[in-house]
Order: sequence, then C-alpha cells, then structure tokens
Amino acid sequence: MSKELDIKIRKIIDEAIKLLNENNIDSNNIPEQTGSFEKSTSPLLKYAESSTLHGSKETEPLLRLIREVFDYLPWKYNYEEREDKKDLGSYMGWAELIGPEAPYKSDDFCLGFTLISPYTLYPEHRHPAIELYKVLSGIAEWTLEGATSKRVPGEVILHPSNKIHKMQTYDQALLALYTWSGNDVVTLSEYV
Repeated sequence: MSKELDIKIRKIIDEAIKLLNENNIDSNNIPEQTGSFEKSTSPLLKYAESSTLHGSKETEPLLRLIREVFDYLPWKYNYEEREDKKDLGSYMGWAELIGPEAPYKSDDFCLGFTLISPYTLYPEHRHPAIELYKVLSGIAEWTLEGATSKRVPGEVILHPSNKIHKMQTYDQALLALYTWSGNDVVTLSEYV
C-alpha cells in the first residue's frame, strides 16, 4: 500500500499545483519525498466525507483524489492550547504535504490542506509566511485586517505576511488548499 499511497499523494500535489498554476508554482521544484504517510488518528477524520462534498467543477478532480487518501494525510494542530477553546484541535487542522515538517521536506515553501469543521471559528492569527488559499469545498467567511467576505470553492485568498486574519464556517466544513511562501515559512502561526 505504501508505494501506491505515495503515488496517489504525488498526484494530489501535481493536481494542486495545476489548480494554482496562475501563481507560477513550478512542479519541477517539488522536493524529493523523504518522509512517509501513515494512517492518521486525527479527530478530523470524522469530517473526511463532509469536507469534500461541497466543491465546484474546478475543484472536484482534486477533491476526488483527496477522498482516496484522506485518512493518510498528516493532519495536525500545533497551536498552544487556548483557555477559551481547549478542544479546537478536534475541529480544525491542516495536512502539510510540502514544508519543514512534511514528508516532502522544504524550508522554503509549504503546500497542504486546511480543514475547518462546521460552525467553527479559526480565531485571529498571523504568521511571517505569505499565505495563499484556494477554497476546495465549503463556504466560509474570511476576515483579513477587519474586512470580511464570504468565499466559495474556486476562490483564491491572499494573506500577506503578519496580517491578522481569521475564518468562520457555518453549516459546511471548509477544505482549502494552502501555500506558504516568503522569507520565513518555518515560524508557526500565533493567535493574537
């Protein structure tokens, strides 16, 4: 299964890059795979199906590939615990495929997926990396520096370095493709 899984995940990376091709991400610069993909135990697995149901014609090919390997993506949540939201990691997280801690190791670029369950607030946060999102499935409110707009599958959202932003879901889980770029993709996000 491991070799077959690795091939499927590489197809996901290639399809993700095709979706982002207007941003000049070169698939020839993808690092070699150095880590493995293991069966996840993340609480986010309960959202595997619902997080991939509300896509668009454009995002459906990638969602179909994600459905096949969802349980093997490296889902995590690595914020410090919040007193007001102790179990937030059960409702949101990300699977980094390329990045400092990913199976495709890179300290210069990150690519992965963010999942936020229904009726969940991803609180205000910031990070040094420039973040680009492409909504794959679900409708959510995105707020950047106090300006809020509803975003749907296929839309692209840019969060410049260190700008405060948050996301709020309602009746649909949100699954979005993300990239981190810029001078620092190693420093983690922090709540504000």
